[in-house]
Amino acid sequence: MWVLKEKPIPSSRRVAMYLKTMYKWAAQEDVGHMNRNPLASFKMPKAPQKDDDIIVIPRNEVEIVVQALAQKRTYQSVNWSLYTEFMLQTAMRTGEVRALEWKDIKENKILVHQNYTLTHGLKDSTKTNKKRWVPLNGKCQEILEKLPKENQFIFPWDRVAFQSYFRKKLQPVHQKGLISHLYRPYDCRHTAISYWIESGIPVPQVAAWAGNTSEIIFKHYCNTTKEYEMPEL
Repeated sequence: MWVLKEKPIPSSRRVAMYLKTMYKWAAQEDVGHMNRNPLASFKMPKAPQKDDDIIVIPRNEVEIVVQALAQKRTYQSVNWSLYTEFMLQTAMRTGEVRALEWKDIKENKILVHQNYTLTHGLKDSTKTNKKRWVPLNGKCQEILEKLPKENQFIFPWDRVAFQSYFRKKLQPVHQKGLISHLYRPYDCRHTAISYWIESGIPVPQVAAWAGNTSEIIFKHYCNTTKEYEMPEL
């Protein structure tokens, strides 16, 4: 598709996904705007990887981020800091947290098997098409206790609103110099993975919890946790 050749790349990919979804909808039998979907066999190419995408929130800034999100919950009366803290504790992707259901909890673990995407809504698979069990530590248990159980989803809130609210609340904090970056929700995942490694958790275990391969963890996270000095031998 010509649109994928346009820049910036994230925007061109988003437009391409919207077009694919629109054609799929228009070609549905009960809609009937088109006889066939010309993009039915089209598969989105894998997004190009960036070496500078990994941003870890320093420990002294994590609490500032959480507090900024917890203040004045004006949009839909939602405590978005709980969503953020859950990502910080579990390293789940934003859409994976949105897709979690109460029935996915078993003892002190939760099954990650769905993903709530911006273009296709709920998908019965993760980004890597692999299910995984993630332990729920004490902080996660506290968060779950605070949430109402009146919906099948644990976090039944608007994911787009979360990303918008996240940026809106962090902008003034960043402008005051209280945080070093204008962080994104996905940076919570980066932070959790990096701190797991820094805590000495074996890379294969980190990869299993995060839903990545050990190769990806080694390549993107193992040298981003902290600075080291060259030892004298």
